[in-house]
Amino acid sequence: MPIVKTTLAEIAAKPLTGAERAQLAALSRLPDSSIDFSDQEEITAEKVAAGRYIVTRRGGARPGAGRKPSGKVSKQVRLSPATIAKLQRLQKRRGLPSFSAAIEEAVG
Repeated sequence: MPIVKTTLAEIAAKPLTGAERAQLAALSRLPDSSIDFSDQEEITAEKVAAGRYIVTRRGGARPGAGRKPSGKVSKQVRLSPATIAKLQRLQKRRGLPSFSAAIEEAVG
């Protein structure tokens, strides 16, 4: 059977016929145990390593994706405008990379 490439937009634009709906409904009622896998070859680690098959994981984030933990705790604090101005001046004067770094410098 040849491979047919199509887009989701092309599929969505063509509505299912009544016969196609009936066929899908009949297939959805079949139990998984009725599926015959005898014509499929076995997938082994050697075949995957040779590149004959691509193993994909579905769902969830890729390993190592996302923001890395910084080791710091998020905390909300209310400061007066004068305190904020002092901390911003300290940050600028010392060339600190962030407002948090200025707070850590002032406290510690």
